Amino acid sequence: MIVSPSRRTVLVGIAGVVGSTACNDQDARALTGNGAHAAGRVQPGSADSAPRRQVLPLSRFGVDRFATRDQWPALRRAFEAAHAEGFDLVADPYASYRHDGVLMLDGVSLEGGGCTFIALSDGPQVLRCIGSGWRVANLRLLGAARTRTSANEGNGIMIGDGNARPATDFVLENVTVDAVGPGRGVAAAGMMFSNASKGRIVRPIVRHSMADGIHVTNGSHNLIFDQSVCEDTGDDGFAVVSYRGQGRLCHTITVNDGVSRVSAARGCSVVGGRDVIYRRFTAERSSAAGAYFYGEDAYDTFGVYRCRLIDPILRQCVTGRGQAPEFSNAALILGGRDGLDMVDGISIPRGASECIVTNPIVEGAGAACTAGISTHQYAIRPRITGGRLSDLVSSNGSLRANGVEIGGRDVTVSGIRMNDIAGLAIVVLKTASGTCLVDGPHVTGSLTRPGPIDSFVYADPAPALRRMTIRGGRFAKGPGKLAIDLLPANRLHLVGNTVL
Repeated sequence: MIVSPSRRTVLVGIAGVVGSTACNDQDARALTGNGAHAAGRVQPGSADSAPRRQVLPLSRFGVDRFATRDQWPALRRAFEAAHAEGFDLVADPYASYRHDGVLMLDGVSLEGGGCTFIALSDGPQVLRCIGSGWRVANLRLLGAARTRTSANEGNGIMIGDGNARPATDFVLENVTVDAVGPGRGVAAAGMMFSNASKGRIVRPIVRHSMADGIHVTNGSHNLIFDQSVCEDTGDDGFAVVSYRGQGRLCHTITVNDGVSRVSAARGCSVVGGRDVIYRRFTAERSSAAGAYFYGEDAYDTFGVYRCRLIDPILRQCVTGRGQAPEFSNAALILGGRDGLDMVDGISIPRGASECIVTNPIVEGAGAACTAGISTHQYAIRPRITGGRLSDLVSSNGSLRANGVEIGGRDVTVSGIRMNDIAGLAIVVLKTASGTCLVDGPHVTGSLTRPGPIDSFVYADPAPALRRMTIRGGRFAKGPGKLAIDLLPANRLHLVGNTVL
């Protein structure tokens, strides 16, 4: 389900191929043995064992590639016959099929051959794909909607249709969702995965969706996405979302080499889910955070558990475009809210717990960016290892973006490098708790925009923080003072640091 209004309206309150692709061991586990590759193209997992099905052309059912009139009746006839009689479909190469209505493929494969499905009106136009053992590939879907909707019929393509009609053991390959023209698009998410499992999604592209580009929800699991591209999306670029009302978590999802450009909210997010991995994800010019792991109160989501962000690149994120004037975010945020849920047999905090960020690259700062990395109060035992924050100088003269903000519980940051930070290199927030560590930071250039606090490190009074250690750091080209400490006595430990 896409909820309305958009998540942009609550962000202020939250954050103050036809060729096969490589499959590593972890990806293979995500498919649980059901995502095999075949030479030349990705196959659904059951293809090797199932008998070959008859393939019939759409034209056999009266679908006219040259017609300018509505082809929905003929398309629907073809899709229903394929399901009833057990055959698959092939489109005319590079055909254009104009239609005005919802379509559904149920356990049916469709080879598009570069064809395009063109919506004729701004009414419901979703292509639903349900059932098992299918492959849909090599086609475009062009939406004609003018306004956003929360209805699933407004999605571009929907894989699985909620609780009653799942999709499993499938391949979606080289599918693009876009707009028929300027000011148009799909009214909701470009691609919606709702109760989808054991699928491989290769080179999905979404442009000009009015909600999220790619939205994964309703307990979807064991999915692998390769080389996704989401551009000019009306909400998050790529979102994994588990609402508490659904009663189950999305889990075991891997996103490899994804890209989000100019999203109206976050670049990539996990808002409720476990064992979700974003690997080498690039977010550019997102309106809000580039990467966001959070258990949200406004949408009553589950927490985020054991999720990973590996080698992300976040460029010029948090532009604030379309947000309220007072809006701000960090480029990378982990956090959530208080509480626990028992779901899928696991007790999961409603924050972001046991999450790992490896080698994050944050380059530049949007006009509403307050920090490179920020761990909020309910970020529980996050580990951030390696990476580089550079040129965090916002075009907004009233903001000085900090490097790393420590506001969670038992936070560990190790081996991070920071260059040319407008604000403070390290800030300990009032919400920090437990035992936190920043190990081996290398800072070259801090407070490039001088402010009232003249130090590399600033520690707010944090009553729940037992110990904050900063050790083995190298601090250069900034203020002469290493730290200003407002913590209770003997809580801040500075060990083996050098100020040049």
